[in-house]
Amino acid sequence: MTAPYDDLGSLDDWLFEQAIEQAARGISVEDELIPGTVERLGLPYIYLYATAIFDGEVANGGLPQFFENSSGALAPCVRDALQEMGLHHYAAIMTQLITAFGAEYPRNQRVRVDKVESDTFLQEMLDRGDHSIDVWSRDFILARDKYAKRNDALK
Repeated sequence: MTAPYDDLGSLDDWLFEQAIEQAARGISVEDELIPGTVERLGLPYIYLYATAIFDGEVANGGLPQFFENSSGALAPCVRDALQEMGLHHYAAIMTQLITAFGAEYPRNQRVRVDKVESDTFLQEMLDRGDHSIDVWSRDFILARDKYAKRNDALK
């Protein structure tokens, strides 16, 4: 990819295509967090990818869905991306949730699901976070857009 995209929607479409192609090759996000086609473009694209996947999951089924699906393996990357994009409150929520999973955050979906199902405190944290993180908000969308422009991923 040599030219940046005109808008965030077009870039996100390409990022989602990379996720779909990875899944079609039978590669789980637990085994390869970021598709190689994205990773080769550098950290800004990695962060945009992670937040695009996060956005899709949270918009579809809320924060609990993100953590309970395989894409929840991306949580530490999403946290770092949110911090880098200036969404400090969202990054703080993600940090608290990641920490609640234990000393070593589990990439394995089954381990995360078991933890959520057995830990009422974590369930409450997820509910609070779900009410606080709004991927439809102007702040979230503009932060991603500004980050993409600042890092030459958008014109």
